[in-house]
Amino acid sequence: MARSAPHPLRALLACLVCAACVLVLAPRAALADPGPVELAAGIAARSARPPDLAAARAHFESAARDADDRTAAEALFFLAELDDAALEFASALARYEAAAARLPSSRHTPRANSRAHELRTHAEGGFAPLVRLDTVRRSPDLANDPSAIDALAHDAASFPPGKVRVEARMLVIEAYLGRLHRSADAVPLLLLVIDDPHAEVLTARAAASELVSTYTQTGNLESALGVARAHPRLLPPTTERDLRRTLRRRPLRVVAWGDLTALAAFALLALARPGRGAVLVAVRRVAPLALAFSAVACGVGGLLASRYEQTSPYPFTAMLPAVFAAILLARAWSAGGSARAWARALRAAVSFAGVFAAAFLMLDRMDPVYLQGFGL
Repeated sequence: MARSAPHPLRALLACLVCAACVLVLAPRAALADPGPVELAAGIAARSARPPDLAAARAHFESAARDADDRTAAEALFFLAELDDAALEFASALARYEAAAARLPSSRHTPRANSRAHELRTHAEGGFAPLVRLDTVRRSPDLANDPSAIDALAHDAASFPPGKVRVEARMLVIEAYLGRLHRSADAVPLLLLVIDDPHAEVLTARAAASELVSTYTQTGNLESALGVARAHPRLLPPTTERDLRRTLRRRPLRVVAWGDLTALAAFALLALARPGRGAVLVAVRRVAPLALAFSAVACGVGGLLASRYEQTSPYPFTAMLPAVFAAILLARAWSAGGSARAWARALRAAVSFAGVFAAAFLMLDRMDPVYLQGFGL
């Protein structure tokens, strides 16, 4: 026997019951997992211009209590970043660790673990030194304020041993050597960083290199050599040898300037005596030959430097006028000087040395690398 069709009233009643269930249960289902909505609202508040950090924090706090691991882990990570930016490092560390533990496979976990490790290794003094350091480090105005830099240098002396003290001193050193132009104030801090057992190897090497450079620029080569001897592992192997060469150049500079001074003085004396017309004639006659000799000597040196040493020939080109002038001075002295044998020998020695003295001073001034081939 065939079944009868349902009564229209029963069908209508069934539809009304289903609609009521949908209206009642659907909002409850939506409200049962508000985490993703709160997370999205927090991201939107943080990304606004200007950002509403208070609202973002409230939304992330709500999302962090969600039952879904991914939602909670992301909310915890974003809360940690807000704490980090607010210099609340203890809370940031706890939330970074909680975010990584809640969902190890989260895309934010590597960053959370890295930052947590960094905070753990900078936690000396209950994060108070790190707050002090980052207050200056994160502010362009304070980082360029001499009084703020001086205050940080003073406070760093009372920091407990650790990485923060080293980084604070390096920040001060960078300011002193760079934008504040106070290299003398950087020297004692560089010494402290080099001897600090908590300084990383790269940091200690950078400090040692800066100290040697600072001593060298101020002419204190003996102190620079002392640093190289005391810390050979922190500096390039050739540092001590290069400093010894530079020290050897110091007396040579004095000798070179003395030779050129004597050469110029005797040449001017010859021009001041009676008969200077003959001296001028002799100088004019030798000038073309002197110019040709200077050009050949400097040109050959420049050619060898550019072809075989792969360096610039410019220092040899710039050396040409100095060599040419030294030859003319020597000729002026010769034309107006005594004809005695000892006088001629003295002139020859001083004049011969004068050409090399002029070349040495020019190369030493412009690019001392060329002198290293002569052991200087």
